[in-house]
Amino acid sequence: MTFKEGNYNIKAVSKKLGIRPGTLRAWERRYHVVAPFRNESGHRLYSEEHVLKLQTLIERVNEGFTIKQAVESLERNGTDLDHASEGHYYIVKIAREIADALISFDEDRAQAVLNQAYSIYSVDRVTIDLFMQVEKLIVEMDKQPSMTPIHKQYMLQILGAKVKNVMLSIPKNNQMPKALLFSYESDSYSMLLRVFSFYLKRKGMDVICLDAGIPVEDVELVMEQIQPELIIVSSMKSVHFEQAVKYVRYITEKSSIKKSGMIGEAFNGLTDEQKKEYAHLFVGKSRADWELWLEHMN
Repeated sequence: MTFKEGNYNIKAVSKKLGIRPGTLRAWERRYHVVAPFRNESGHRLYSEEHVLKLQTLIERVNEGFTIKQAVESLERNGTDLDHASEGHYYIVKIAREIADALISFDEDRAQAVLNQAYSIYSVDRVTIDLFMQVEKLIVEMDKQPSMTPIHKQYMLQILGAKVKNVMLSIPKNNQMPKALLFSYESDSYSMLLRVFSFYLKRKGMDVICLDAGIPVEDVELVMEQIQPELIIVSSMKSVHFEQAVKYVRYITEKSSIKKSGMIGEAFNGLTDEQKKEYAHLFVGKSRADWELWLEHMN
């Protein structure tokens, strides 16, 4: 097959690029950046050229561009796989150094590497893309015998504390909508939830992110006090997912919440039919997904 032939369906491209199929469809519909081929059944087929353009767009978004700005940059400068690959390579390299330091319980070395990263990249690039890459490495390391629950807990707690510290440096705006983020009752700690809380605060929201293990009754007391307009619930375990969905719908109906969503690894264990059914709730795992999802809040 050649560079311009359709080699990948939308599911494969979504997995390869780390963004939702719905985000790909929206980009195609709004900005006409790529025009995938269609097979006899009408399903999309993407070429290597299409994937290259999408990779370049994602790299621009990760650098802080809006998708509109990223498209304009692509139209002016064309695709730049070398730039996209180089940016991703160094983020992964730094993430590996941090993960290696943390698994050795060496927070000082991890902080030194992190300081270096902040001197090279923007606060957003480090706190969102780098931290999520470290979290991805922790998931991979969790499959190794040398990775104990204590190692994992320590690594995630340190990363979560770093995100909290960065968030404290962002001025609070009491005039902006309030967002409440929390893990569903008895679910595990979610690094993704913590990073998404940083993203929302950078967007100007007044954000409260609760740690895991808080009973739903206590969460509802917090909701009554702060009256959030947006709630995000993390569901990391598939066994809790259906209950979490019911709870999200319940608290959305009984309150003045404008928008609610879910985040977390539980979505990976759903069937294709379930993913379609709950697509409107799923926030996604990348900044590109988050930008699109948040557009529909107003």
